[in-house]
Amino acid sequence: MPGKDTHGRREFLRTTAAGAGAVGLTGLAGCASILGGGGGPSGPLNVAVYGGVFQEVMEEQLFDPFREEVDYEVESEAQPTSEEALTQYENAVSADEAPVDVAIMANTGVLQGLNSDLWHIWEGGDFDNTQYIQDSLIREADGGVASIGALSWYINLVQNTDVIEEPVDTWEALWDSEYEDQLGLLTYASNSFLLEVTATVHFDGKDILDSRDGIRDVLEKLEEAKPQANFWYANEAEFQQRLRDGQVPAGMLYNDVTLVMQDEDAPVQSNFVQEGSILDSGHWVVLDSSNLKDEAREFIDFASQPDIQDKVAENLYTSPTIERQHSELDDETYETIAGPGPSEAIVPKYELYVEEQDWVNERWNEFIVDN
Repeated sequence: MPGKDTHGRREFLRTTAAGAGAVGLTGLAGCASILGGGGGPSGPLNVAVYGGVFQEVMEEQLFDPFREEVDYEVESEAQPTSEEALTQYENAVSADEAPVDVAIMANTGVLQGLNSDLWHIWEGGDFDNTQYIQDSLIREADGGVASIGALSWYINLVQNTDVIEEPVDTWEALWDSEYEDQLGLLTYASNSFLLEVTATVHFDGKDILDSRDGIRDVLEKLEEAKPQANFWYANEAEFQQRLRDGQVPAGMLYNDVTLVMQDEDAPVQSNFVQEGSILDSGHWVVLDSSNLKDEAREFIDFASQPDIQDKVAENLYTSPTIERQHSELDDETYETIAGPGPSEAIVPKYELYVEEQDWVNERWNEFIVDN
């Protein structure tokens, strides 16, 4: 469901930390509206990021070091979901206001914002450190740069090791009767990316998703996986307890979330998938109405430095957006958070969930939800 972006993935982390008395691991519940906090020419640079402990880690590993480098005020704010943020940003930009200057947006949110002319378009030479960022994480538009990768994460196959001993590390498990009524799967086309998985495993790649007939063929094949699905969930908070208890002993889940569960001694394992795990990402964007574009450019350039990317990734279990050769993470750490790397991953066709939004939702409901 377009608009249901991956911000919900952080709800599990928020819930876990709340139980320990923390502010909340990277969740977004309880966020106040971010309208009204924007920086004018003399105001602070306001940056919207995922909330909770995610924000706390970013404060320590990104914002504080950046503040030491500049002579102006910088504030981080907890951002609501892309759907909510886009509505606020569209209203603000049309009024020539800037509730925030910089924001992390999911890929579909970046595309939707481009359609509404929300983002400032940078010239190619405006940044020094984007040379280290993976080319696929620099989105170009109108002859310039619209967004730059802030961080990435993987959706892996996971299991409760008390129930299932052998690694569940192939997407073929979705069609394997051995796992009948045992899998937890993300519930929307646009957050599960199961269309891309099915196209990769059964149709020689994502090109089949370029046509509606092809999408129907993929959905018919994905429909065959439904007997294995015990539980369809919208965010990981709904799945993690069932996985921990073995009630739903396997399924698809974010690698970073599963690693946090391991840190808490849960009997779970995250498996990078033979055919490729799903690689998703969040991007830095700058509102076109911001009066602090020079400061915003400095911030994004600073965040793109390899050492900053490594520190954020190591502390959040996310994947750095820089090319592997620029990372100084040791091989064991890198493989834990990024597996074999982006070149082996399944990258979603984000345009599909923007350009064909309503039609894909209708067909998803027809084949997967209602059938």
